[in-house]
Amino acid sequence: METDSQKSLEGFTIDVMVSLLNQENAVDICVVKVPEELKYSDYFIVVSGISPRHLRAMALYAIKVYKFMKKDGDPNVKLEGKDTEDWMCVDFGSMVVHFMMPETREVYELEKLWTLRSFDEQLRSIPAETLPEDFIYGVEVTK
Repeated sequence: METDSQKSLEGFTIDVMVSLLNQENAVDICVVKVPEELKYSDYFIVVSGISPRHLRAMALYAIKVYKFMKKDGDPNVKLEGKDTEDWMCVDFGSMVVHFMMPETREVYELEKLWTLRSFDEQLRSIPAETLPEDFIYGVEVTK
């Protein structure tokens, strides 16, 4: 029989999180490795649920498992959006998980913000377009 210390020997890893999300029937799991220079987190995860109740159940279960496997020195969980119906965010320290309804996920497209980063850097090398002087919103041109 395993003891509590043997169960949490490995700690709460990305593999544990993905397995947990699969077990809880999460939809469209997207895991993004955060570049080290950002020092934000190691992984950024976006996942959908089929109802607000499903989102809440997944988030709370993930927190429960984290607390069970947490080691001394691991950060406390931070939860955002607990009063919303379409989004919850849980910061586990080494990973941040956004639980979203599919409609909300389509609006914010968080995966694109993190995965298209290299394309954004390429866009910086394109010269900026300038608009004609008379194309400034809210300014009347007098001649």
